[in-house]
Amino acid sequence: MTTARYYIPVCLYPHTKYRTKAGITNLFKKYGLHRCEHLIVIADRLLVLDRFVTGRYWSPESAFIAARREANQIRNLINRISHKYGAATKGRVVFWDEISGTDEFERFSLRLRKEIDDDTVVSPAIERFVNRRVERFGLGATPDRERDHEREYIFSEICMSVFCTEVLGFWMEVWERPLERDVLDPLKLLYDFRSELVTRLTGHAVLRLLDFLYPAQ
Repeated sequence: MTTARYYIPVCLYPHTKYRTKAGITNLFKKYGLHRCEHLIVIADRLLVLDRFVTGRYWSPESAFIAARREANQIRNLINRISHKYGAATKGRVVFWDEISGTDEFERFSLRLRKEIDDDTVVSPAIERFVNRRVERFGLGATPDRERDHEREYIFSEICMSVFCTEVLGFWMEVWERPLERDVLDPLKLLYDFRSELVTRLTGHAVLRLLDFLYPAQ
């Protein structure tokens, strides 16, 4: 049996278990990360985009500073527990832009975004979700800009997942918990109905599998 290679996105929601010692400890223990290669990506960029949609920031600069401060706290916690469990040599803990800022990611992201934009199933579903979320959580003062930020959030999340699992080969993705039933999972939509888009870009059959640290609430 092939040893799993883990891609673990860490989102900075207010009540995420990843902000706690117990949550990070459960992650390392459940998946035996001292034995397996892993890439932990802290989604500080997504937190900034979310705050641009919801208005929870004073200025763009303050949003970036606050997100990086929170991300640093979580990365320090992860690194401490990683060293405690002897997993530091098996994995990397990085901020979002350390991956998304590479030339390889940018080239792949442009190609994947175009494939999705041109698709008649995934693209309209994303637009419907963007509109619903902005109507529900946006301030309403600049709805077009809020939709742009929400759309960028979704595309960034999709591209990071596909890049890390299919291109970098960390094929087992771990989420903290499943999404609520009424929340769109664009990655599930992509893989369930348009996996050929991924194959066309990568040149191989899809690799990505998904697991959850905690069950649905």
